Amino acid sequence: MMNNMPKNWTPPAPAWTSLWKTDEENLVCGLFAIQGQHSAPLDDWAKKAFTGEFSPKLLEQGMFTDKAGITNYLYIAYWFASDYKTWWQQSAANSWWASPLLDEGDISVWREVFTMPHQRFETLHSSENAHGAARLSPSLEGPMMEHGYSGAARDRIPCSSSQDIKNDNSIWEHLQVNVENKSNRIKLSPPKNMCVIRSGQDWTHCEEDEKEYYLTNVHTVLKKGMDYLSNNPVKTHCASMRFITKTDGNWCSVEQTFGLGYGNDIYAFENWAKSHPTHIAIFDRFMGMVEKYNVDLKLQLWHEVTLIPEQDCEFEYINCHGQTGLLCYINI
Repeated sequence: MMNNMPKNWTPPAPAWTSLWKTDEENLVCGLFAIQGQHSAPLDDWAKKAFTGEFSPKLLEQGMFTDKAGITNYLYIAYWFASDYKTWWQQSAANSWWASPLLDEGDISVWREVFTMPHQRFETLHSSENAHGAARLSPSLEGPMMEHGYSGAARDRIPCSSSQDIKNDNSIWEHLQVNVENKSNRIKLSPPKNMCVIRSGQDWTHCEEDEKEYYLTNVHTVLKKGMDYLSNNPVKTHCASMRFITKTDGNWCSVEQTFGLGYGNDIYAFENWAKSHPTHIAIFDRFMGMVEKYNVDLKLQLWHEVTLIPEQDCEFEYINCHGQTGLLCYINI
């Protein structure tokens, strides 16, 4: 049931969403990163870990500069849940992360792993080309009606019509009692219904004129919006926002970016999108691009939104500075 769609609604542009079989196994997303100028220690682990029968079904890489001005090299991996469980039990995957020598060294690494139950997440794409978790979906459905209005993301998440998906307590209140702190190693469990959004931009297929238009007119205001969310967690209830450049396997940037954000719940991002000037500017600039290029538009936008469950999610930070991920919300 679509609870938020306005009467006689017409979407502003076509969009597609991933379709999953009713018996499809849940997904797991794992983020594995190293801070500093060199990715080699993480790469060495990844070469051994991301191989074999239970390796990720989808593996991507990206880079970003965090709030402390430090470069982070990031692997983004997706599994079906049973494969992830088996994979993480293997020594090639877990032994390096569990080693006490890692705590005592000068390497700063982190991992953030969360389950993506199909009843608790949705995807949206501006074209029929899948990105992110949707690449594991059997197909995309569209053009669809359920997008472009406030609350559309909730309408696309199955559990939102039958479950309470709002968090009355903040992430920082939750984390005060859900943290395992052992010297330089900190593990925490994020709260149920914390909203994870991965929102991507792909201008790989654009002609030069369209690329220039996007980078000059849209990308600039998008960056301002990401910066606003990152720098105003109390106002926005967005606990973390990283703006990441996607790379190839050699850490060379490609013509794709994505925002990776953690909101107290889905309403944090919904309220920002509905009324804040930074998001209104992004939407207006994009719609101007749609009008200019019309059917010739090659820019591809997409997102995936997950309301994480109470179980099977773990964030771990080893030798990381206090502004990494959710660390700034706990008493270290």
